[in-house]
Amino acid sequence: MVYIPEGEFTYGHAEDPQTALGKKIVLKAFLIDRFETQRGAYRNLKPDYPVPPGKEKFPVTRVTFEEARAYCQSAGKRLPLEQEWEKAARGPKGGKWPWGKYQVHPNNGFSGFIPEPVDKRTAWISPYGVYGMGHNVWEWTVDDWDFNGMPGKEKGLYKVIRGGLYQSHLKIDFSATYARNYMEPEARYNFLGFRCARDVG
Repeated sequence: MVYIPEGEFTYGHAEDPQTALGKKIVLKAFLIDRFETQRGAYRNLKPDYPVPPGKEKFPVTRVTFEEARAYCQSAGKRLPLEQEWEKAARGPKGGKWPWGKYQVHPNNGFSGFIPEPVDKRTAWISPYGVYGMGHNVWEWTVDDWDFNGMPGKEKGLYKVIRGGLYQSHLKIDFSATYARNYMEPEARYNFLGFRCARDVG
């Protein structure tokens, strides 16, 4: 796990109304997994979880919110708060991209999603040394999807997910550190996984 120190960070973006609008947030220190949860590790909890040979280091996918939370609890951890996830991705200077400068995704031109081993992209890491925050799979957080002006009938229906790729036909884009997305808790997709966090002390 990676230690994220106590302190202030920029949360959201002023021009994205579905975020916290770039306000300053102070968080206590916490720990977060350096990598997305791997298939091989998840199989230790769920022996019937299918892991093709050679795919043990790929991110676990097709798990619901409750399944992800149960795994973290079994390891003495928990799912991260959305604020924790964003701070771990942005670093103390509040960058838009975990790795600093924008770049085009190398798989542009391919229609479809192909996950990668969680430790493959050593150049695509956050200022704190956390991998996979802005590419690879989307990740469950513990928070409910909410934003200022959200229709009341939608409250409590979705969970916030963070850090995956935005994809359309023949185009793939990285997600910014403050980019938010949402999913029904019962969803299971090949582009949706998780990592765990833990309190310090």
